[in-house]
Amino acid sequence: MWRRRNHFLWKRGMRANPVHSQKAWGSRPLATPARPWSTGLLLATLVMAIATSGASCPQFLKGYQYGTLPLPRTLPANPTLEQIIQVVHDNTSRVRTYMAPQATLSVPGVPKLSAQVACEPPRRFRLRAQTAVTGSELDIGSNDELFWLWIRRHEPPVLLFCRHDQYTESSARRLLPLKADWMPELLGLVSFRPDDRHEGPFPMADGRIEIRSRIASPEGDLMRSTLLDGTTGLVLEQHLFSPTGERLASVRTSKHRVDQNSGAALPRSVEVSWPASGIDFTLDIASLSTNTPSGDPGLLWQMPAYEGYEPVDLADPSVVIGPPGVAEGGQGMPPPVRAVPSY
Repeated sequence: MWRRRNHFLWKRGMRANPVHSQKAWGSRPLATPARPWSTGLLLATLVMAIATSGASCPQFLKGYQYGTLPLPRTLPANPTLEQIIQVVHDNTSRVRTYMAPQATLSVPGVPKLSAQVACEPPRRFRLRAQTAVTGSELDIGSNDELFWLWIRRHEPPVLLFCRHDQYTESSARRLLPLKADWMPELLGLVSFRPDDRHEGPFPMADGRIEIRSRIASPEGDLMRSTLLDGTTGLVLEQHLFSPTGERLASVRTSKHRVDQNSGAALPRSVEVSWPASGIDFTLDIASLSTNTPSGDPGLLWQMPAYEGYEPVDLADPSVVIGPPGVAEGGQGMPPPVRAVPSY
């Protein structure tokens, strides 16, 4: 029942003025790539996807703690790049810890999963999901030293992991195009790193503004397009491109509400797309808490062990990630991970 058709979704069409080449990085704002919905995603494929402050409510957000009331303007009419970055960082820095014990992970054509999310920027992240019938289905996490990925239905049965300091030279980049310290940005905790080169702002016709960032990588500069609300300064979309212009990842956030404890405006709905891997899912957050103790941190941020699943180090040169397989009927299968002799 878990078989699905080929999942190379990025080949499907995008919205008007698609962004999939370096030519888009000209004088005009980057257009927004389409949301590649598919009923052909495997549950296993979906999981490959995967700042400090006080607790007082900021002055400009008082009265908007919860609900869907419009958030007030935090940006001037013609903001500078520095003003935009300051507003974004002020929002992010208010969250030291993030816990979402009640969430739902959704993929078209696949039963919904109950999920729990935890995060302590910059590198501690945990996303677990399960069903009432089958139990745990996925576990993706990161601590200060390494990150891991466990998929119940992956063949062969393995628990993948990689140290952060070995990531750039490992096979992990094919499974996870985002580094571990970028994971908090999926939850709306966005940062513009000083080592990257930022350009903008570029106004868009719909009132949003765009910041373009160039990020150094071994293959050349990655390019990131960040789209923000032109009045509140909230980050609404992020799109990451390879040096050749291929879209590697996208995240869209919506339904922002102000968290009472931290005063940060945080999304309650997150859409993630990793086109080359066929990943496309939505995370809906029913409840969350910030800046509170995380229970047993030693257990939460420790790489787990699953009986019958062999730990595989993605930094091992003998580990090979094969192309996606094809099951009966032409349905896509997740990329197999295996160890082969190295010569």
